[in-house]
Amino acid sequence: MPDLIDDVKIDGKHSFEEVIVPVTEFKKKYGDKIAVLGGIDIDNLCRMEEKELRRYVRDTLDVCMQNGRYALGSGNSVANYIPINNYLAMIDEGFHYGK
Repeated sequence: MPDLIDDVKIDGKHSFEEVIVPVTEFKKKYGDKIAVLGGIDIDNLCRMEEKELRRYVRDTLDVCMQNGRYALGSGNSVANYIPINNYLAMIDEGFHYGK
């Protein structure tokens, strides 16, 4: 990542998977240098119950919204097998965050 940031001059990263690197860890390490986009793990979007998912999204926002440079979204493309209610819960948590 340092070469991509310093030499290639990327200014944002998208596509995160909890088992590879959680978005919160990436944000802590590189969030002062580039924008962090998405990061709500697709597997969690698919499998978590709504209450648990909402807490997970809020916890992610608590870390990633520090110092800006974060845009809430899924960790990868939003596939048609993601339960719509879970996707909408993620959006709703983002909309109401900090209010």
